[in-house]
Amino acid sequence: MELDFLLVADRAEAVNGKLYLLGGGWDRITLPQFPGSANFDVALGVMVAYTETNERHDFHLTLEDDDNQVVLGPVTGQLELGRPPGLKPAQAQRFMVAVRGPFPIPHAGCFHWVVSLDGHRAGHTTFWADPVPAQTA
Repeated sequence: MELDFLLVADRAEAVNGKLYLLGGGWDRITLPQFPGSANFDVALGVMVAYTETNERHDFHLTLEDDDNQVVLGPVTGQLELGRPPGLKPAQAQRFMVAVRGPFPIPHAGCFHWVVSLDGHRAGHTTFWADPVPAQTA
């Protein structure tokens, strides 16, 4: 298995092999106060090789701060893809899932969603949480 994509979005939903995304791919949010709660989703896509079908696989998503301290998680799940008729031996299949927020954001700064596949760190995506700018007269 290999990570195909991992991103944050205002809303994400994986249905029938398609990812429905609204406001995806951003890297910065603002919150009125810290600690706070941020209402967004995380979308994950994994390519499963032909030889890895018909087996159970684990995935873990963990939210970490810039000091690699765990803020949330792991959010865990399992996947198992079968071989549909006509799948060629070198052909991989994509598995997608969306994890719904809100998520806790303890302080302003840099955060990482980290994904592990079958116990191996596969990748991460980064975003920044900033305070809402002060209003000037």
